[in-house]
Amino acid sequence: MQPPVSPVSTGAEIVFTNHLVPEQPTVFFFYRPGSMMEQQLFDGVRAQLKDSAIGLKAIHLTTGDEPIAKKNEITTTPSALIYDRRGRLTGKATGPQELMALINKANSVARIDWVMEDTDPRFVALQKLMPFKTVRQIPGIMRTMSPKPEAMALVQELVGMMHFSDGALTRRQKELVATYVSGLNRCKY
Repeated sequence: MQPPVSPVSTGAEIVFTNHLVPEQPTVFFFYRPGSMMEQQLFDGVRAQLKDSAIGLKAIHLTTGDEPIAKKNEITTTPSALIYDRRGRLTGKATGPQELMALINKANSVARIDWVMEDTDPRFVALQKLMPFKTVRQIPGIMRTMSPKPEAMALVQELVGMMHFSDGALTRRQKELVATYVSGLNRCKY
């Protein structure tokens, strides 16, 4: 049997971001420890997440009228709030399938916070430096540099000078070598 978990709250409001597990998704599980069924469900989730890179935090409720429950619109127990590795709320779950789907969504957040959507305000900065109409037009290898658009532009300038101009090898010869190496590495670039 697993040792008991100290709750991060027993009904008082907390700042969730102060209790996140660094670089991991974190689940804040609201339940009534006086309910054997809810305690067993918490223990089951805890056992399932034991060997994963997911943080689990307990929030004990007694009535459901506690300030933390009201503020976060927790109207039924058990419920959970799931945060991704960057501290963004992924969603609220009230059932096991919903919980696992949100955990998977939170767990799929890339370690590097690169531009992923056209609506990302950083995409505007990228468009000023390079003629991309959508994020999908940016090759993945370049998208990893999107948090620093100015560095991305400098790398592109350097690549342009080295790869797309004649030197010891012509541009055509460089393209043939690059294509051959990409083929050997099974790389689409």
